[in-house]
Amino acid sequence: MLRAIAALLFLACFMQVTSGQLRIMGGGFIPDENGTNPDALIQNKFVAGAIIKDCAECPELVVIPAGSFQMGSSAQQQALAIAAGAKSEYVGWQSPQHNVHASSFAAGRYAVTKDEFALFVRASGYLTDAERGDGCIVYIGEDGQQTRRDTNVSWKNADFKQEGNHPVVCVSWNDAQAYITWLNAVSNKRFRLFTEAEREYATRGGTKSAFWFGDSIRTSQANFNGARGTYNGGSKGERRQATVSVGSFAPNPFGLYGVHGNVWDWVEDCFHKSYEGAPANGSAWITECSANHQRVIRGGSWYNGPASLLSAYRAWESAPKHHVGFRLARDL
Repeated sequence: MLRAIAALLFLACFMQVTSGQLRIMGGGFIPDENGTNPDALIQNKFVAGAIIKDCAECPELVVIPAGSFQMGSSAQQQALAIAAGAKSEYVGWQSPQHNVHASSFAAGRYAVTKDEFALFVRASGYLTDAERGDGCIVYIGEDGQQTRRDTNVSWKNADFKQEGNHPVVCVSWNDAQAYITWLNAVSNKRFRLFTEAEREYATRGGTKSAFWFGDSIRTSQANFNGARGTYNGGSKGERRQATVSVGSFAPNPFGLYGVHGNVWDWVEDCFHKSYEGAPANGSAWITECSANHQRVIRGGSWYNGPASLLSAYRAWESAPKHHVGFRLARDL
């Protein structure tokens, strides 16, 4: 009788594991080789909101649910952005609004930090574009119209104080791709940059407002230059003049931190001046690219005014700058 009961218990556990549930009796779980809690796995699919860490060197990821959204901004939001100091040309790049469907994917819970990038450099001996070339571009003055290239400024030594848990800056799009190549080899996963559509979808977190937290913004909600005007009747605020740690503000409804401000994120797409002909399936738009290597950046930064932090706001860069970093995604 005891042998029969033991056999039945074994069979029950085996059937639960092989069915993909991975839960075992008593509410426990069978850890995978990385010690990840597979309670986040149901029928071999990740549950939206689950936190993933694929390896010791890997940044934390959050599972983003599939869904559809209106990408870009309305005429009303564009008028408010211009009133807040955004250039009309830049605002026009957010048109036309169009429906996009994004598949479920894993998104970096935070921007890649200086410490995380340092692991890559120590392991690979990699030299960034700023270190091998003309340095990092830094902005001068309040209006953002003047810049200089500084060969003494790089990811190791920005022109402001940084801690290890601050987002890495002064990295180019190519530097981000080099980091991803290394991390994929270390983890045996498929990390990548966000597509532009994924970045806006993840930033919105299911909302339709100007920012995920509403239609106005304060410096208690994000790191931006609160002295450079206001948005939609908000008040002026703090001007920190530097990055802050990646977990400094509340996460959005998808569980992502710092999607507005702190640093711009490189995304996979090359830059187009409108959404005419853009993919509707959330994929990267990497056709008809210009020859000047313009890549899209998203999110706004510590240096920018509030209008640059809009969920729909988009800009481009082609060189490392002291307010641009990156955030990772990967396929599930």
